[in-house]
Amino acid sequence: TPTAGANERHFSMSRAAAIFIFLVGLNGFMAVVAGAWAAHGFGVPLIAGGDVLAESGSRFQMSHALALLGMAIAHEIAPSPYSFFSRILGTKALLRLAGIAFVVGIAGFSGGLYASAAGSAVSGLAPLGGTVLMVGWLLLSLAGLVSLFAR
Repeated sequence: TPTAGANERHFSMSRAAAIFIFLVGLNGFMAVVAGAWAAHGFGVPLIAGGDVLAESGSRFQMSHALALLGMAIAHEIAPSPYSFFSRILGTKALLRLAGIAFVVGIAGFSGGLYASAAGSAVSGLAPLGGTVLMVGWLLLSLAGLVSLFAR
């Protein structure tokens, strides 16, 4: 007779996907906290117009956290690299680079907006973070293109 649980499947995600999903949860949480801060202040003073900056940072952080979730899922279903070239510029490698760009870009762009909303002068952080987010989207696009032509 089969043992209990013999028909159960065990799913183990890659370390990269697990790290990115952890960061998705953390960024989602932080985006909600930042949105609440924009709406209610929570004792941390906002400059004039700071609520708009914080709300914008929260919105970008949440949307890119969700993009990071999609990237982590795509990373799990992408085929494993089979050659040296695909390990360097294959779909999984490009997805990992896109994920890293999203995390760094979120910190720079949203973090820069949050700092500005609180009255801290962090010149250039938000534009740099925004540029890194754009690079992340291009890397994600390139991962799809590489996967399309690898068939």
